[in-house]
Parts: sequence; C-alpha cells; structure tokens
Amino acid sequence: MGFLRVLVVSDTHVPTIAQRLPEKILEEARSCDLIIHAGDVVSEATLDLLASLKRVEAVRGNMDFPELASKLPVSRVLQVGGFRVGVAHGHIGKGRDTPERAASLFAAGSVDCVIFGHSHVRMNERREGVLLLNPGSPTAGRGGFGNSYGVLEIERGLEARIVQL
Repeated sequence: MGFLRVLVVSDTHVPTIAQRLPEKILEEARSCDLIIHAGDVVSEATLDLLASLKRVEAVRGNMDFPELASKLPVSRVLQVGGFRVGVAHGHIGKGRDTPERAASLFAAGSVDCVIFGHSHVRMNERREGVLLLNPGSPTAGRGGFGNSYGVLEIERGLEARIVQL
C-alpha cells in the first residue's frame, strides 16, 4: 500500500452560510487522493464541484437540502488504505456530545477512525485506539479556532492534522 492523502471537510454550508468554498479547499482537493465530507454540504452543487476534482464520499447532515439529503446515507464505513473509516455527521446517535454520538453509530472495534462534523469545533484525538477527527468548518468554525479542514495521511499508520484557514 502506498501513501494516501485524504481531504476531510464538514459543515461547508454553501450557499446558506458562505457563498462559495474557500479556494484553499479546492487547491487541497486537487492534491488529495480522496475527499471525505462529513455532512452539511447543504447543496448538491457544492458536492458536484468537489466531485469534479476528486472522488467524494459523503454523509447526510442535519442542514442538507432535502434533494441532497435523500441521496446520502446517515453513516458509512469506508476502506481507506488498510483502515476502516467510519463517517457520520454527529447529529444522530447516543451520547452526551457530538464525538460520542458519531462514534456510537459504529460497533466497538469495527473502525479505526471516526470522521464527523456537526459541532463546527475541530478535534483530532485518539480514544481507546480510535482516531476521532472533526475537521471543523471551512466557512463557519466555532470554538475560538476559526475556519479549518482536515487532512488524513495514510502510509504505515493513520495520521490526521487540522489545517487552519
């Protein structure tokens, strides 16, 4: 298995909060092998734009327009490199907070990483051996960190970083 680079975005909210995706997201998309969108894409046009650059795997968020939401699953498990990556928005599930709700959709031990969004608050940490990655939002970041996105790098292991916009 070679080196894989994945752009991870969530909560893009175009055109409801922002009129367009930041140019840096489009640049990053061109240099990655895959794009994972953790929901609240909002419009089909945004998903189509990303898909014109690279393969996109996305899930439904709570603010996606109905015509887009009806085409996207609530959660999914992707094989990325040799790893199992669970993707969910984070608004559905059991738990006290967004990371717990997102993780609850995947059976214990079934995934190596859970990618989620919803809170617009970035997170990059391991809990019980599982990487929890919330890329924040590239258009409406919260938690005092500003706008951001994530990059997942897979070679011998699974590493994530948050990129500030």
